[in-house]
Amino acid sequence: MTLEEKTGKGYISHSAMSTWLNCGWSFYLTRIQKVPENPSYWLVGGKSMHEATEIYDKNPDGFDPTAVFTQRWEENYRLANNGMPFRAGGRASKAYPNKEDAQWWLDNGPKMVDFWIQFRSDSGYQPYFLSGGEAAIETELNVEIGGVPMKGFLDRLMVSPAGELVVVDIKTSSKPPVTYTQLGTYAIMCEKVMGVRPVKGAYFMARTGELTDPVDLSHYTERRLATQVKGFKTAVDNNIFIPQPGFMCGTCSVNHACYAVNGSESHKYPELGDNDE
Repeated sequence: MTLEEKTGKGYISHSAMSTWLNCGWSFYLTRIQKVPENPSYWLVGGKSMHEATEIYDKNPDGFDPTAVFTQRWEENYRLANNGMPFRAGGRASKAYPNKEDAQWWLDNGPKMVDFWIQFRSDSGYQPYFLSGGEAAIETELNVEIGGVPMKGFLDRLMVSPAGELVVVDIKTSSKPPVTYTQLGTYAIMCEKVMGVRPVKGAYFMARTGELTDPVDLSHYTERRLATQVKGFKTAVDNNIFIPQPGFMCGTCSVNHACYAVNGSESHKYPELGDNDE
């Protein structure tokens, strides 16, 4: 069976490749076996933050950060709630003994949205407008890389005060990613879809309202990305799903199904044999 047949999707994504690179067995359990996952407050909060900023950027008149974030939170929480325990990030504190739970997000999510509003007002960064006249906000990108279909959703393509095209990705985590691979991948996809190449990329850190220093993305090339994409597809086509036990296992959404950490339901999902498809 091919990657497309195993996952049920006719494309791959940066997120899928990242999951496989971080832990092949997590990819197998979530993307192929479709193991029921423990939902997380941080995914609900991050989705709600993205949706609230999108609503603001498209229609800022009369926008209320608290009302909009809360409405999106309630809907996304309802969709995520599958009856399994929610995972909470961060550390316990006197104010939030249950770590970054629902109450933490309802208190802090609107502040993150307000930070975005301040950034839009004060930074000088403006949205890039596509050929059809719409702003590049949560733009779907569909391309072919190395003969493999690839899909991505670009948070923002913006024009800096210096006139440079910058890929901006909104993050609600406490720290920025250690690499800019996601931004470089989107820059390549932008060029193929829009005919323009973003020269730089940056992360907007929603907890602080700060934009990371924009970095040059010129060394991210389609040829290099194609090598990674084809390698990923070859690995999945050939059942290469290697677990990576480590400190992240404690917050993994499918640790209960993972044999590498002796998960309570891991017997339902045994290791793949040589003849397994």
